[in-house]
Amino acid sequence: MVLLTTSCGSHKKTVTPEQPTSFEWLTANLDIQAEGNGMSFNDLSGQLRMRKDSLVWLNVTATMGVEALRIKVSEDSAWIVNRLEKSYLAEPLDTIATQLGMPLSLPLIQNLLLDNNESFPPVEHQTVQLKTFVMGDWSAKIKYKNVKLNEMTTFPLKITDKMERFRLQKK
Repeated sequence: MVLLTTSCGSHKKTVTPEQPTSFEWLTANLDIQAEGNGMSFNDLSGQLRMRKDSLVWLNVTATMGVEALRIKVSEDSAWIVNRLEKSYLAEPLDTIATQLGMPLSLPLIQNLLLDNNESFPPVEHQTVQLKTFVMGDWSAKIKYKNVKLNEMTTFPLKITDKMERFRLQKK
């Protein structure tokens, strides 16, 4: 009886893939929860495309697939299209930093999105907590899915091809 029960067991070892310590390209899908100014959004999703030390591109989608935000941050500028409020912001990072009263740079934004100072890439199902002191009254939780590293991706040339159609107001 003892021989039968011990011989049927599995002796396979589970091997977890080694986490890369650096990357040049990152693409990931996101689940986002955000709250601030008395509002709460629990069912946001998004897509993040990033080239280290070069560009961040983020699309945020609200309920039923409606695009809410499109954000592009380069080394010196930021473009934000808020489709829900039909507004946009296109400013140098220095100007935005002055308005926020805090330093702001592309490496800082990338480190905040990755939740580390070493720019390690996120792992599958990693959750990042963006703290309220970073964004004024807002806080957010970001869960990474379908993380792809070092697969070259494309970025649209413009933040929006149809900006004139929406008659967006500059904030």
